[in-house]
Amino acid sequence: MATKNKDPRRLLSGLVAFALGMTFAIGACGVLASHARLFSQKRDTAVMIGTQLPELKSEVALLEASVEAEQIFAEQALFAREEQAAAYVLPEGSPVSRAVSAIQEIVIGFQQKDAFRIQKLTFNASEEDHGSYKTIIGSMVLRGGFDETASLLSVLGFGGDMMVRDVLSVQDQQAFLSFIEANAPLSLKGAEDFLYLDLVQYAYAPDREEKRMLGDAPPDIADEARSMLLQAGLSGVRGSLGPVAEHLKMQNLWPLPLLRIGNLHRDGDLWTAALVLYAR
Repeated sequence: MATKNKDPRRLLSGLVAFALGMTFAIGACGVLASHARLFSQKRDTAVMIGTQLPELKSEVALLEASVEAEQIFAEQALFAREEQAAAYVLPEGSPVSRAVSAIQEIVIGFQQKDAFRIQKLTFNASEEDHGSYKTIIGSMVLRGGFDETASLLSVLGFGGDMMVRDVLSVQDQQAFLSFIEANAPLSLKGAEDFLYLDLVQYAYAPDREEKRMLGDAPPDIADEARSMLLQAGLSGVRGSLGPVAEHLKMQNLWPLPLLRIGNLHRDGDLWTAALVLYAR
């Protein structure tokens, strides 16, 4: 009995169908494997997040608390400065006795009582009312050389100033902070705090305070930052307020009352200065 020959076309179609089926099966396995890997990665990520989430929450809470504490500290510091200003710089009562004591103690602080002294220091009994503030006119006669007189008047020029930022212009402050932010960003927070530093504290130890502020800055950047501050006005703080800073602090005469120097007349070693003292 003769066997029937298989149709070649049907055999070819079967082979094609088998090959396609295997291809789809392999592709499906790849897709499943990919989904399995993705699921595994997501599961690992979820486990990692679940493990680290409490720690992250603690870090966020700590950061928020730190920021809040810094804000509260800044507000309290400014409030304390306002209280000082109300009590000593521009008081509601008469500032005459405090101004007289401050001037006398500044002269003593220079330790030149023999060569440099106050001959006369008086203030008018009446005040001039200007609405939001009052002024009291005074006069001071000094005996001494040019350098001593200039130093005293320079210190009195800081009357009303309380912080480092008070002796720098707004433009100089912005230029200084921009320079630090661009060249030593790690020192930016210290630079911002430095501007609110008590002026007599800086005058007493300027090198220490600048080093503390610029500790994270490269040496060349720190030197340039110091140069900017000196040119902006801190050289005068070092030269004139520095020698008497500790004495004023010990005598509880800082901050100085708001006092301005008017006309200055010289006759040999006698110097006569008109004074304007401010109050509320």
